[in-house]
Amino acid sequence: MHPRQSLIEIFTAFIEFQADRFSRWVVDPKLCRNFKHHQTQLTAAQSSEPFWALYWHARWKEQPRSLALAHLSAYLQEACYWSAQKTIRLLAHTPYRLSDCFQLASLEIHKVLTGYDPQRGASLKGYARMALPTLIRDTLSQRQEADICTNWTLLRRVGKQRLLESLRHAGLSPTAMAQYRLAWVCYKTLYVSAKAPTRTMRTPNQELWAAIATLYNTERLKQLTEPGSVITPQTVEKWLIQCATWVREYTYPAVASLNAPNPNREAGELQDELPDTQQSSLIQTIIALEEHQARQAQRTQLNDFIAATICQLPEETQKLLHLYYCENLTQKQVAQQLGVKQFTISRRLSRARERLLGALVQWSQTTLHTSPTPDLIANMSIALEEWLTVTDSFAPIVYDNGDREKP
Repeated sequence: MHPRQSLIEIFTAFIEFQADRFSRWVVDPKLCRNFKHHQTQLTAAQSSEPFWALYWHARWKEQPRSLALAHLSAYLQEACYWSAQKTIRLLAHTPYRLSDCFQLASLEIHKVLTGYDPQRGASLKGYARMALPTLIRDTLSQRQEADICTNWTLLRRVGKQRLLESLRHAGLSPTAMAQYRLAWVCYKTLYVSAKAPTRTMRTPNQELWAAIATLYNTERLKQLTEPGSVITPQTVEKWLIQCATWVREYTYPAVASLNAPNPNREAGELQDELPDTQQSSLIQTIIALEEHQARQAQRTQLNDFIAATICQLPEETQKLLHLYYCENLTQKQVAQQLGVKQFTISRRLSRARERLLGALVQWSQTTLHTSPTPDLIANMSIALEEWLTVTDSFAPIVYDNGDREKP
């Protein structure tokens, strides 16, 4: 995959796959026009990719449904692609392909943008590359579970929080949510198999449905503020089937393309309906640019310090960090390559991170004149993990043959 060169490409072009491989970059015309419009207003920042990433992120927070989201989605295409590749390498037995995992990563962009905090010093692209692999694996796990399980196994395994989130997502009123939840509780109370539930639990028989309905009709008078009327076994079965449907829809939502035809117009696409207002005031933009420049200067100091600290570590520790973070090997794979036990690798990684984190805290005290509060240590830990994850930040590693290699 060849990298994008210009700012316009970086914030307006998307990956096109062919035969499950990268094919080319495709520039979205509407995003291109919108970016050029904003670029003419902010000439001082035209050469700064990090500034534009922070600019669109700030606009997205102000207006989540604006074109800023599309610009950020384009910006994070590489992060989605490499995260998908990393996931495919780690998951040997999965029916999903690279393009599938890439789409899953694209669906998690909203979570990445929500969790990103520019004040912590990490770049948006680096934070995305750190967060997306975990989000992809979590989504795969949930979807595989939803695809394989029967309705009755799914209802036995789903937690209360996810059930309530599914009901809320379906648009139910608080009264209806309480009724469906109580029916689910009665089902879980009475449908207890002799062993742990399997993926193919069968539909309860009529006797069990009658018992569940009876328990519900008794408990509704005690637990519901609006008990409602007595329900039949057929009603409780219908409710629970609907609950399973809502859980699947919430866990595995349907995806609609923004490039799909607009059903309300004879021509045009759904993305044409996305609103976008004029930019914030010039003063606010200048202030944001100055804050960005200050953060960048501080980040450069931080990067130089971490690189120098890593160079002071033993050679075997540097190689361990390189294999784990730069080559994206698992602890088991690193252990096999170094000829040691996996728990030894885990301990060495923990010690290396603790040593680097301790040095970072001391650096913040002497350079930034800050006290080592729990929040500061947590932010430093996140910044360190993000720095190690972004492979092009690593200093050259010295190997046994004496050669230097740039990861």
